[in-house]
Amino acid sequence: MSKRITTIILALALSAMQAASCAADTLDLAALISEAETNSPSLAAMKARYEASRERIPQAGALDDPMLGVGIQNLPVDSFAFDVEPMTSKMFEVSQTFPYWGKRPLRREAAERESESLAAGYDDDRLMLRAEVKAAYFELYAVRKGIETVAKNIGLMDVFTRLAETRYTVGMGTMRDVIKSQVETAMLVEKRLDLEREDRVKRAYLASLIGRDRPVEGDVPDITPTPVQYDRETLAARAAESRPAMRSALYKIKKGEVMVELARKEAYPDFTISATYMQRDDPLSGMEQPDMISAVLTVNLPVWRAAKLDPMVREAALEKVMAEKEMESVRTGIYYKTGSLMDEVEQYDRIMKLYRDTLIPHGTDDMDAVLANYESGKSDFMDLLESRRALYDFELTYHETLAMREKAVAELEAVTGVEFK
Repeated sequence: MSKRITTIILALALSAMQAASCAADTLDLAALISEAETNSPSLAAMKARYEASRERIPQAGALDDPMLGVGIQNLPVDSFAFDVEPMTSKMFEVSQTFPYWGKRPLRREAAERESESLAAGYDDDRLMLRAEVKAAYFELYAVRKGIETVAKNIGLMDVFTRLAETRYTVGMGTMRDVIKSQVETAMLVEKRLDLEREDRVKRAYLASLIGRDRPVEGDVPDITPTPVQYDRETLAARAAESRPAMRSALYKIKKGEVMVELARKEAYPDFTISATYMQRDDPLSGMEQPDMISAVLTVNLPVWRAAKLDPMVREAALEKVMAEKEMESVRTGIYYKTGSLMDEVEQYDRIMKLYRDTLIPHGTDDMDAVLANYESGKSDFMDLLESRRALYDFELTYHETLAMREKAVAELEAVTGVEFK
């Protein structure tokens, strides 16, 4: 069996790879992810939200501002003089409110739990962004491989066209074979145009994820399947510990517990201490009179239990239940997505093995055999075209499947919080 077609394919593939490497630099996935984490507007907004929550912690545990008051007391309206009546005075008052024992630490703790939940949410958003960047990168890889495969097949069709023209010239072929080869080449050119348009779209989308205002440039190198080191049961168990969304939900539950206790504390009064200094002028009679001071302790009376306090406790309890259900939802979602994505990865592995070990080698051998038979007049040109189409589809599907597998692995990393290397 002739192996000339294999040599042709290898030469065309090498030529396409060399052209791509000379045309542009190589896109580095790790650098793209790092750039996305630095420049992503949505991630920056989430980080600012978390940092703002850190600033609320000391505020939550601080006392209210003290109050300063100035005034006059017992000023006669007939003379508006401060030295006529002995009880006329100028007043200076300072007051400070102190929450009931335990309220301030609880408020601070609630703010801390809220901040920790937002920090975990930021980490979870970062994982999702990494998965989006990887998915866009692997989609671009599939398109680039498609363009490379089409270019290789256009070169192959040029060989077939010259062969058909030669056979027609010597009277061993037909003009129909020449026309068929030209039509087949035109269809491949159309496919290349579609892929080049898709390539521009993918580059623009990847640029938007990493915060650039123009499409990324550079070629995507060949990728290899990322190994998944754990079985699905172990991975699901690790996900419950590693996924930031689980930590975020847990901190919300802890905040809910604190808020319930704080709501119950509102049934106890707060205290306000005030001190007043009263400065008095000596009267016209010449009798000296001293200044005076006074101090007052006041408390609020939390008596509206049915209308205010009880609903406050129930509200806090329901928010805690909401946080618990959110955590349960995250947990069940992790278990479902982990199993589903593991199924996808395993299925893609089986498909890739089929194409890599069986269909592509057999397709190459079949095209070798058909080419040899066509040269000897034992096969027609349509058989050669069909064998070329089959091998083209096999190679294209293999690279598309590899890209889809890597996208599934990237999503699996985001869902579980476990990075595979």
